[in-house]
Amino acid sequence: MGENIIFDTGPIITFTLNELLWLLDRLKEKYKGEFYITESVRKELITRPLHSKKYMFEAIRVNDKINEGVLNLIENDEISSKGKQLTDWANNSFKARGKYIELVHKAEIDSLAAALFLNSSAVVIDERTTRMLIEEPYELAKLMEKKLHTKIEINEKTLNKFRDATKGLRIIRSVELVVIAYEMGLLDRYVTSKGKVDKKMKKVLLEGVLWALKLNGCAISKKNIKAILKLER
Repeated sequence: MGENIIFDTGPIITFTLNELLWLLDRLKEKYKGEFYITESVRKELITRPLHSKKYMFEAIRVNDKINEGVLNLIENDEISSKGKQLTDWANNSFKARGKYIELVHKAEIDSLAAALFLNSSAVVIDERTTRMLIEEPYELAKLMEKKLHTKIEINEKTLNKFRDATKGLRIIRSVELVVIAYEMGLLDRYVTSKGKVDKKMKKVLLEGVLWALKLNGCAISKKNIKAILKLER
C-alpha cells in the first residue's frame, strides 16, 4: 500500500500547541508517503474540541490539514475489529489488587490497528503507557508498582498475544520528528533573517524547541533533552 505513517492524537496536539503544525506539510514532502489518522483520533482532535472555546481554534487548524490532504482518514471494519482485540488483550494483561488495569484507550489502539492493517513504516505515539506496553512491558509493570504502591500481577497469556500482534511496529515520538526536522534545516526559518541564518540563535534553537515541547505536554524528560542535545552538537 506504499509508504505511510500513522499519527495518534498526542503528537498532533503537541505540534498544534507549539505552532508546529506546518511541519507536517514539509515532513510529508520530504517523506514522499502518506500520513494517516483514524476516525477515533479525528474525534479527539476535531469533533470534541469544536465544542470547547479553549481548543476550538486548534481543532479548526487540524481540520484544515485533513481538507488539504496532509492528513488522511483511515477507518474500516478490519481496523475496528483489530482495535477491539488489541484493547481486550492490553486491558487484561496487568492486574492490581485483584482487578485488571485499563491501560489503553480507543484512539491510540486504533492507531496501532491501522498501522498493522496498512503495514505502516511507523506509528507516532507520545502516550508513554502504550509505548512501554509494546517495547518494555515488564519495565511498565515496575513503574506501575511504584506508582500504585502494590504488586502488579501479569497475565502472560494475554500480554504475549498483544506483544505478538504488535511485534515489528516502529513507534516514534513527536520529539523525534522535530529532531529530524531540525536536522533537515526545516526549523531554520525561526533563526533566518534576510536569507541569513543567525548562527548564535541556531545553537540554541533545538534546545528551545525541545523545552517548548516538554512544557506543552510532550513526555520528554530533562535527561532525554540533554542526551539529544549532546548527540546534535
